Amino acid sequence: GTMSEAELHVLKARLIGGLISKAQRGELKLPLPIGLIYDEEERVILDPDQQIQQSIRLFFATFQRTGSAWGTIRAYRQEGLKSPRGGQAGAGEVLWQELTEGTALDTLHNPRYAGAFCFGRTRTWRDTEGKIRIRQLPRSEWRFVKTQAHPGYITWEQFQRNRAILKAHGRPYDVAR
Repeated sequence: GTMSEAELHVLKARLIGGLISKAQRGELKLPLPIGLIYDEEERVILDPDQQIQQSIRLFFATFQRTGSAWGTIRAYRQEGLKSPRGGQAGAGEVLWQELTEGTALDTLHNPRYAGAFCFGRTRTWRDTEGKIRIRQLPRSEWRFVKTQAHPGYITWEQFQRNRAILKAHGRPYDVAR
């Protein structure tokens, strides 16, 4: 029994090592936000659906114009615009819904929209009651960041500017909501 237990730890360490190695190369396949998909060669590309692309570009342009997440939400509501959301996982279903604060902030906080592959943005652990806890980490503690890993809707510099705007408005980028 002791040998089996030790072997399980070795196997787990190898699996984690392989995962980290793939992440370090930027090849780890992770779930993508709406507007990005994997092509046949497993490369990340912009969603070929032009309506989704235009909606995401409009979102970032509106944020640039209004200078705040709430300003973007107000503009969307005043103009009667809807925002794309992913439906059931893996189904390829797209739902068009009213833009919410959560969706706006998640989009603004997601470095994938800037064409970056990031790994280790959160820390996960099990607390004393057995509940799984997740905490957003500050940018300085992210494990791997590979900019220009794939096409994006904004540049890395624009992503950083958006981050600074959110922080100035009391919405720190690196703090969990």
